[in-house]
Amino acid sequence: MAKLKDSIEINVPVDKIWPLLTTPTAIRAWLEGIEVGEATPDYPNVGSSFEWAYGVAGISLKGAMTVTDMKPGQLIHYRISGLITGTQRWDVSHSGNGVHVEVESDYTLSGGILGKVAEPFVQQSNAATLKKSLANLKRQAEDI
Repeated sequence: MAKLKDSIEINVPVDKIWPLLTTPTAIRAWLEGIEVGEATPDYPNVGSSFEWAYGVAGISLKGAMTVTDMKPGQLIHYRISGLITGTQRWDVSHSGNGVHVEVESDYTLSGGILGKVAEPFVQQSNAATLKKSLANLKRQAEDI
């Protein structure tokens, strides 16, 4: 299982960042390299989900993110299903004049031998994509 963790400080109050983390149209604007599909009508409630698609190393990965825990303004946690399985946790806390956003993913790439061959590329790509996504989130939040 691969693990990925990163965080960023954003100089806005929680009420400015929370909609960016929990509204599919807003997520599409800052999430790098991942296509966010339609969400279930009850998103972001626990049990709701949205579809995703991610291309890396010439492989198209698809799946769903299902909300497993959500506390408005504090956290939204997901179960990842599809060709990548695992969990992803987004946690928000107060920090100085703004918020600290931390994301942690634990995941496994399915796909037998093809998955094993692609795994190092996927891990490297995921780390770079997460950094870009957090920078995009900061830029979008602070420009609101």
